[in-house]
Amino acid sequence: MRKIFFSTIFSFSVLSTLFGQIQYKSKYPDIPIIDVHVHASNVSVVSNYVKISDMIKEKYGSNLAYFIGLGTPTEPLADLMAACNNRFLFTVSEMRPHKGLNNTPEEIVNMVRNGYAGLKFWFGDPHRVIKEGETGITKIDDPSFEKLFSTLERENVLMASLHIADPNGPFGKRQEWMFDPVYYWGQIRAFENVVAKYPNLIIVAAHNAWLVCQDAQIDYLRYMLSTYPNLNLDVSATFSYMHLVNYDNLRSFYIEYQDKILYGSDFGRFSEGESMQRTAEMFAANFAMLETDQMVWNSKGLNLPREVLEKIYYKNALKLYPGLKKLTGLK
Repeated sequence: MRKIFFSTIFSFSVLSTLFGQIQYKSKYPDIPIIDVHVHASNVSVVSNYVKISDMIKEKYGSNLAYFIGLGTPTEPLADLMAACNNRFLFTVSEMRPHKGLNNTPEEIVNMVRNGYAGLKFWFGDPHRVIKEGETGITKIDDPSFEKLFSTLERENVLMASLHIADPNGPFGKRQEWMFDPVYYWGQIRAFENVVAKYPNLIIVAAHNAWLVCQDAQIDYLRYMLSTYPNLNLDVSATFSYMHLVNYDNLRSFYIEYQDKILYGSDFGRFSEGESMQRTAEMFAANFAMLETDQMVWNSKGLNLPREVLEKIYYKNALKLYPGLKKLTGLK
């Protein structure tokens, strides 16, 4: 059975159909791309990523060079690095901390000291994992996380991927959109409390912190990035929402905060064959959205300047993720 996981919004068939309407060839084959948001934790998947990157380079010209795998690997790091030709770094993962942490803060620090790139903290969102009638931690600024965040800050451990405030529906009703704005903004405010309370904790917020689906959200995100130097974003899974906001507003945001934005896809866990080709197409659609002014997924591409793309694609990641400079040899 062929299985595939990707951004949680559309089916692959729909996305492939939409992308099939455009033609894309990278204008920047010399720019290396680091994807800071992929799901890969075993030999099979990381080796398939190498094959997909080769497919992308041959067909589209893009240089998808390195990856951050979100999730504690299920196999030895040495085996994974051999399978991917040393093109991956991996994070420690706390997938659903609403019931408590899988690792102590001290254990997380030790794992990072021994080769992991930081911590993935999937607190996004309690309504997706806590069923009606169940109990659990419902806000990321809960006091029970204070030791974790303060330890990471003190020990200079990167919050490599912080998930928060997914705007989709509650458990069993995933497709509902913004089912409770008060709840949603309560989660965003709790997220800001954490960013403010730990100013030396460097954070990469996944999915643009889910604050790019309305123009007013983008205004709030401008405030966040201007106020908190420790906050950064990855763009994963947000491309299909670009049509919801004003084009010039979104483009100017990406240019204005080019030093704080990183490329991510949110792809992974696919098998050989057709699903790999579709994943390659999806990557190319992402790149077309950033590099061209073509229409993709009902949105006009942002056609960002080269110097902005260089930062989003790899330079910002090099500044943040421990071990990337040594792994890649890039500057």
